[in-house]
Order: sequence, then structure tokens, then C-alpha cells
Amino acid sequence: MKLQSLYICVKDMDRAVEFYEELLNQKVTEKDDLYSVFVVHGFRFGLFAYQKMKEEHIFGSNCLPSIDMDSLEELKEKINGKEICFPLTQIKKRWVAEIVDSEGNHIEITAPVEAEPNELLDHLEQLHTTELSQIRIQKNVNIQGDVAEWCRNRISQKDAKIKRRGKNWYIQADGYEITVNAGSYTVITAKKVKFS
Repeated sequence: MKLQSLYICVKDMDRAVEFYEELLNQKVTEKDDLYSVFVVHGFRFGLFAYQKMKEEHIFGSNCLPSIDMDSLEELKEKINGKEICFPLTQIKKRWVAEIVDSEGNHIEITAPVEAEPNELLDHLEQLHTTELSQIRIQKNVNIQGDVAEWCRNRISQKDAKIKRRGKNWYIQADGYEITVNAGSYTVITAKKVKFS
């Protein structure tokens, strides 16, 4: 079994399509006066003009499509200027807000709570790399020794800039950028960069 679609009821198809094109950052995939579809990462999100079928519907908060953003900043941008029906609130490890769409439906918008740099620093001993990445990173940064140890030394510097975006940590230190998977603490890449 696989859940692969969901639709919401709309009164004005053109108005609803315009609203969701802006909210989802993409053009409608299939547009029709009765039923339009946005395909988002394989999931079909539909807009149904229920009045054309003479159906009765109640709008509100009984079923909320939930849209996940990569960051709190992106979430704030998306809800800016929209009607808010549930204010931005931290619930465990997520930021959550609800907006009202152009048709009266409630839509949940979420984003991860940014992890603190200490979370990475507290797990530096778990830092490791794969055999292939070891060879590639040694070439990228021109070293011969252990890549994980080299990365630990840079990440632990006081002036290292540590930020988590999505599934990865990004560290800027000593003229290098290091990318570490946040779940496994695997060093994905390290390279020399020019910081602005």
C-alpha cells in the first residue's frame, strides 16, 4: 500500500492555482477547470472545484496538508503576508505554523528546529569516512593522514562556523568547508574554499 495523492476543495481554480504555485515554488503540473494537480516529489496534490460537481463541502481544519520547509527562515518567508490561523510555535524538534489558503483551507507549514553546534561537537569521536571518500578528500585538501582526524581538528577550532541544513552539517574552518552527515557522522566531503 502506498499513499500517493491528496486533494483539497477549492471555489476558484485560477485563484487556488496561483496561490499554490507561489507556496510550492512550482508551476501546476496538470491544470483543468474541475481538477488540477501539482506533482511534488512524486506526490500528487490536487485541487478539486467541488461546486462544478454540485457537491457540498465544509472548509476548515479537519484535514491539514503539511508542507515541510528546509529552514525556519524559509518557513517565515512562506507565511509572510498570509492569514495565520495557528501562530509559529516550536513543537518538540519542529517549528509549526498554519495558514489559511485562498479558498479557506488550513495548511500546516513546518521546519526543523536548528540543531546546536554542540550536537556535532559532542559527537566528534564518531566522525568517520568511507574508504573512497578518504582517498578523494585526501586529494582535495592535499593531506596524507587520517581524514577524520584532520576534520576533527578543524571542526573543534574556536572560530569554526558550524551550521546544520537538512540532513548535513556544514563547517567552515581554516579556509576549508567540511560536510558531515548529521545522522551517521560520516564526512561526505572537504574542500578548499574562499569565504566572502
